[in-house]
Order: sequence, then C-alpha cells, then structure tokens
Amino acid sequence: MDRIVAVSDTVNAGIHALALAEANGGSISAREAAERLQVSSSYLAKIMQKLATKGLLTPTRGLGGGYALAKPAEQISCLEVLTLLEGDLPRRECLFAKAVCRTGTCALRTFCADTERRLRTALETITIAAVARSF
Repeated sequence: MDRIVAVSDTVNAGIHALALAEANGGSISAREAAERLQVSSSYLAKIMQKLATKGLLTPTRGLGGGYALAKPAEQISCLEVLTLLEGDLPRRECLFAKAVCRTGTCALRTFCADTERRLRTALETITIAAVARSF
C-alpha cells in the first residue's frame, strides 16, 4: 500500500498548484508550478485550465502570464478542489471493491463509514491557505 488516503494524482497536483499560487503572491504559471511539483507541464496545465473553467483560477495571458486565484485561499477547501476535479468522494462499504459480508453489521463496514466521514470533514476543513504555508 503506497498511500494512506487514495486521493488521485490529479487532485493532489491541483491542490498543490493552488497552494503554490497562494505562496507565490496569488498567481503562478503552469510551467513554474509543474517544475516545483515535479510533474509534466502539459499535465498540470490541463488541471489548471479545468480549475479555471470551474472558477477557482483566473487565467492571465501575455508575458508573465499564468493563473491567479479567483478567490481567497482561505475560502477554498481541499474537498472543493477534489469535487471540482473528480466529483464526490467515493462511498466504500467494504475494504474489498465489492462487499463480501452478508450483514450490514461488519466491523470493517463501520470502519469504512467512519473513515469516510472523518476524511470528508478533514478535507472540508483544510484550506489551500493552510497547504500554502508549507511552501
């Protein structure tokens, strides 16, 4: 298992690109963000374009162009970024992809529901501003 939480690379890159923009005074180029995050610039540009389409970034053209935060980083939660890029968090009732227990009282089913609730709460609470403080 290489991840504690199964957040996609796309969401991870989007969150960190927004945080880099905040840490950089509110804006950053896709190329510069890609270099800092060690990802492909074309890959990150697509993510940033989608975030712009969804209203979290404002594109700026010309020399020194890039993307600016469309609203304060304190008002953007990690859950909002995840939802805009991929839809709602997936619901898991079992550690297996398809539930194998015959009853709804499995201890691991309760664990999955509790973990999902805690993850949702954490992602709602953590803002881009909080992530940006690490840069």
